Amino acid sequence: MLSEEEKLELKEMAASESLRREFRTMRENSQAIERCIGVNELAHWLTVMARLCPDTPKARRVVHYTNVKI
Repeated sequence: MLSEEEKLELKEMAASESLRREFRTMRENSQAIERCIGVNELAHWLTVMARLCPDTPKARRVVHYTNVKI
């Protein structure tokens, strides 16, 4: 269940034309994943993702395999 604050936030996001345009762009790009994309399209997609997820990514721990058996 969503809190009232979360519901209000979702309604505000849904009213944002720029956010809707960015989600539309992501959907179109994901549907066309089989085709080759140009540098401009890739740069645009990365820009959209950076706007939607502005936080820095979490650092991932590197796993060192010392004993690998095949």
